[in-house]
Amino acid sequence: MNDIEQERLRKVRRWLSYADEDLLFAQHGLKLTTSVPYRLIAYHAQQCVEKCLKAYLVHKVIDFPYTHDISRLLELCAEHAAWTSLSRWLEKRLVMSCGSIKAGRLWKS
Repeated sequence: MNDIEQERLRKVRRWLSYADEDLLFAQHGLKLTTSVPYRLIAYHAQQCVEKCLKAYLVHKVIDFPYTHDISRLLELCAEHAAWTSLSRWLEKRLVMSCGSIKAGRLWKS
């Protein structure tokens, strides 16, 4: 493995390490029994996904803009991965579910 490949692998590992930290925080928040910070849990879950996608893009040597837009990152991944079509389907369901939660249709207080 040459120096460029080693540096790319280091960057991939760094993105995945950051993603692991976000996931750990979100998982910890879900274990709380009172004053559960759902907004922060969702934020860190989103950050985990974003960082995993960025790690994939670095691995595939695909430039990406400074963005937090998961849809945009998935578009960039789509050229190189068949799994993105499944991700698109899941993303649409998640958006619909979040809308239902906000409208009070999934959970009743």
